[in-house]
Amino acid sequence: MSWIIILFPNQVRKSGPFRLKLYLFVQRTMFYIDSMQKKIIDLLSLSYFRWSGLVDRTNLHTMSIGHWFLRLKVVMFRALMALGMKFHRKAEPKAPQHNFKIVIPSRLSAKGGEFELVFYVPEGYFRASSDYKYPVVVNFHGGGFALGSALDDARWASKVMQNVDAVVVSVEYRLAPEHPFSVAQEDGSDAIIYLMSHAKELRLDESRIALSGFSAGGNLAFSVPLMLWDLKNEIGKRELRRFNIDKVATTSRTILSHSKTIYKSTEFETTDLEITQKFPDFSIKCIVSFYPPLDFRQPRAEKRATNPKPEKNLPTFLTNLFDESFMYPRDKVDDSDPYLSPSAASDELLRTAYPEDIVLFTCEYDMLNAEGVAFGDRLSKQLGKNVYGGVIKDVAHAFDKMPNPKKYLTTTDECYSTACAELTKAFATKFDGKRQLHNELND
Repeated sequence: MSWIIILFPNQVRKSGPFRLKLYLFVQRTMFYIDSMQKKIIDLLSLSYFRWSGLVDRTNLHTMSIGHWFLRLKVVMFRALMALGMKFHRKAEPKAPQHNFKIVIPSRLSAKGGEFELVFYVPEGYFRASSDYKYPVVVNFHGGGFALGSALDDARWASKVMQNVDAVVVSVEYRLAPEHPFSVAQEDGSDAIIYLMSHAKELRLDESRIALSGFSAGGNLAFSVPLMLWDLKNEIGKRELRRFNIDKVATTSRTILSHSKTIYKSTEFETTDLEITQKFPDFSIKCIVSFYPPLDFRQPRAEKRATNPKPEKNLPTFLTNLFDESFMYPRDKVDDSDPYLSPSAASDELLRTAYPEDIVLFTCEYDMLNAEGVAFGDRLSKQLGKNVYGGVIKDVAHAFDKMPNPKKYLTTTDECYSTACAELTKAFATKFDGKRQLHNELND
């Protein structure tokens, strides 16, 4: 029982009667919800019409109820994915627990609000000198912008901590359809601005930051730098709202003194950068992106046709759910917006907004493979970026997120190790310094 059963139906059909029955149950449930939707909408619309007598408002209520059904379907899939990822994290080798969380305010989204940053920190972080600064990898999870959690990439975080000696901050960006485009991109940008504004308290090195992401999160790893570049250069497409000083708690001195087994949810003191509304100074050294969607201008049907094994594509009803949720309302979303489709950005923007080092992995049996390869070629051949990674053979989308991680353990480890090696080079990590720090802490 997991979201992988939904994502890979053909494999499930071959894997036993119980899973086949479960797959058919979910598929029939989705069909039932869709078939009942029109009847319920008609009934409620008619009731409203009889109650108010306002014929011209029926369509308005029909649309809102339709959106409610969309949310119902998304909630069901979130439950399935959460269950699948629970098995994924519990399986051997077990994924690590996060160390603490911070709740931060949204300053870019028009609706405001707040969201969480989930921290995974190297050994010794809580005891290290306040002068010791760690490189940081800001990570974005996958799930079509509608599913998933900041805890999904714990194994990746573990690899980065061990091999790069970096802090990993996984962003719990807000999900569609409750928060459609471009809230995820805004939350991602807000997260980096907040982290860099509070780099001193969090012991982060502003000169050594990288972005990573998986699937939809891989898109964010490429789209967030574009938004940050626009903000830094005051292009005017987005604006940081004034920071509300009155709402900020003054607990920054206590959070880092706690054991890593204690989960904190708090906010830091307001910094001078936030008071003066200044954009923080930082340097993105590397982007690491796994199997991202990069071009929403191309119809899904065309993307499916590029897969040499189309039976391994994500099911149509699932990708439709993603698109309907995130790109809502559909007629208000521009597919060529670089914040949605990084492939649509100009060469000049990509050249200036992206770091020199980029790691891009795509999956051979994935509808997103072709656009990923094309984007990687453009970055390396046309723009002169150092692009590492490549096509991962014999795997489908999200191969590393199977409920049983042992199935692709070797492939996953190889990809993660390659990415970590490039992060180490980009950060110029000196492990002699790391060993010296650990020796001092153990004395």
